[in-house]
Amino acid sequence: MIKSAFKYVEMISTPVDEEITSVKIVNEQQTMAINGEPAYEVWLTRAIIFEVGGRETSFEKDTVPFSEEITIQRGYDLIDQISGNDDFLEAWDEEYSPAYKREVVVVK
Repeated sequence: MIKSAFKYVEMISTPVDEEITSVKIVNEQQTMAINGEPAYEVWLTRAIIFEVGGRETSFEKDTVPFSEEITIQRGYDLIDQISGNDDFLEAWDEEYSPAYKREVVVVK
């Protein structure tokens, strides 16, 4: 049985009855330098995208650090819909140099 952490939310079960034809795992490396010296590095999985019956379903972790929220989308070419990381890159004093890069691992 599926449950929501929120009150008064109706959860809907949608059986797929199709074969998963591809899985894309979007990994992200975030780094931070302070005055040019490396100070922080973390790898995380930003999203997982399942292709089923020609359509895709994505599960994407929120870009807010330590958030447990996951956004679910359905459609096509969802790799292009993954959120940018502008929140991580902005609002730092000039001595901080944030950066991130992503890699996509495809499992067929």
